[in-house]
Amino acid sequence: MDGNGSLTGLILAGGKSTRFGSDKASAVVAGKPMLQWVAQALQVACDRLVIVRAAEQVLPRLELAKSAVVVEDRWEARGPLAGLASGLPAVETDYCFAASCDAPLLQPRLVQFLADRARGHDVALVEVARRLNPLVAAYRAATCLPGFEKAVERGDLKITDAFAGLDVLVVDEGEASAQDPGLFSFRNANRPDSLEEVEAILGRRGAAPQ
Repeated sequence: MDGNGSLTGLILAGGKSTRFGSDKASAVVAGKPMLQWVAQALQVACDRLVIVRAAEQVLPRLELAKSAVVVEDRWEARGPLAGLASGLPAVETDYCFAASCDAPLLQPRLVQFLADRARGHDVALVEVARRLNPLVAAYRAATCLPGFEKAVERGDLKITDAFAGLDVLVVDEGEASAQDPGLFSFRNANRPDSLEEVEAILGRRGAAPQ
């Protein structure tokens, strides 16, 4: 967060959705577009949203309580690192929290926790089952953007490889689970057959982020 506690939510909505087979952002989960669930969770902890879409992508209509700006991915089909590099210039706060549009179980408590932990660092993210999760993470926009842009231009598209030279805080899953029991924030709905499971979880949790 910046000095006054402001935080921007950065949502990557322009992925190719190869495994999903259709536009994930518009896929309906428990009666709402998947993008709505992610935006809904982020706006609890964030003052503003930035949504990155692909060229000519039509986003679903969203009901938002906070202001949002939509920007277009500057690179075609270059993956989530390109999405981050496209969205970071629109971030007006020191820190943002980045998430993909296929994370409808994202929990605001975890968002706020990682944003707080990121203070003084360039990146704060969680390692779950020995895997880093750069799309459920907090970023300092000004320090991350230059390296991310250069990596995309080189064709080095793995997000964590673009962390070279940055101050990265890795939070273990035990700390994360204290904020998000069950680690629901890391369950991506990236296949059609995962929607039923996500809907069941949303139903058990009252169909709202906690």
